[in-house]
Amino acid sequence: MPATSDFVRELFAAANQIDMITMSEGRRLVDRAASTIKDQRERLAEMGKILPVTRDVTADLPGFLACFDLMPPQLVSVTLMKCADEIVRLGRLLGEHETC
Repeated sequence: MPATSDFVRELFAAANQIDMITMSEGRRLVDRAASTIKDQRERLAEMGKILPVTRDVTADLPGFLACFDLMPPQLVSVTLMKCADEIVRLGRLLGEHETC
């Protein structure tokens, strides 16, 4: 799924250049990642694949977004990387081989 691959690359690039992205760009990326992760989890549930919710920041991205303006850039960077990892993990479970 090339769109997912491109988005994962975009997340990693932004995480590695966190001082060069605007707050609104960071918020947009986290919001899009939250939507992607939610969609992937729903598709897995429809397939009957049960998986535990991760115990990191990706478990509560809406809560993270609610406090986004208070987050230091380093935490935003880590969150972007965690989101990329979760999207790749869920993509593999969905059988999307081209997720990275």
